[in-house]
Amino acid sequence: MSPDADELMTPNNILNMAMLKNLDYLAITDHNSTKQLKTIEKIEEAYDFILIPGVEVTVKENFDVLCYFRNYNDAHKLDSYIELHLNGKWAPFSESDQVITDIYDITSETFPKPLLSTSIPFKDLYKKVKELRGIIVLAHIDRKHKSALNSFKLEDIRFDGIEIQQFGMDEFLNANSYLNRYKILTSSDSHSLLTISEREYYLDLKEKSIEAFFKYFESGD
Repeated sequence: MSPDADELMTPNNILNMAMLKNLDYLAITDHNSTKQLKTIEKIEEAYDFILIPGVEVTVKENFDVLCYFRNYNDAHKLDSYIELHLNGKWAPFSESDQVITDIYDITSETFPKPLLSTSIPFKDLYKKVKELRGIIVLAHIDRKHKSALNSFKLEDIRFDGIEIQQFGMDEFLNANSYLNRYKILTSSDSHSLLTISEREYYLDLKEKSIEAFFKYFESGD
């Protein structure tokens, strides 16, 4: 559904690729909307990995935040809040780029509001997500654009983890060694099937369950 995602990133294609790569966890985080998750929920039982409902929100300060939830209902509650604060413009995308598909990957509708940004301040988003027992991860903080580091000192805000791209990660962490104190996700931002991560990055979880995932980020260890 994300306007800048490849057209082949349909629900079945994404889940099938994750299955082929033998992944344990998969999160679907479209830009500023959870509406495609309704289809994901209908087909996920055919797969053996843990699927985490989520959304990537572009906050008022113009950086991206990954929001993860324990269930679809909580994710959709945040979606209702996000939709009230959508403020993006169409260029360079259009409504035809924001496709919602059914369980057969056939287009069922398009979304009529631009999904590129919101007017939600980061601290307000954090509060909303925590009310829904979700977790907040600062997306691709190593990028020059859409990084929380351009707006805040990390010690001045609350969050549960950070996400860093695979390429150049070691150099980035060496130059910013203080970031190693945070929980880190690696190379988790895929806009095409071929960039979905291989089975090569691991979190030290006590068991394979959605609750174990959340406890990992919520613990102080």
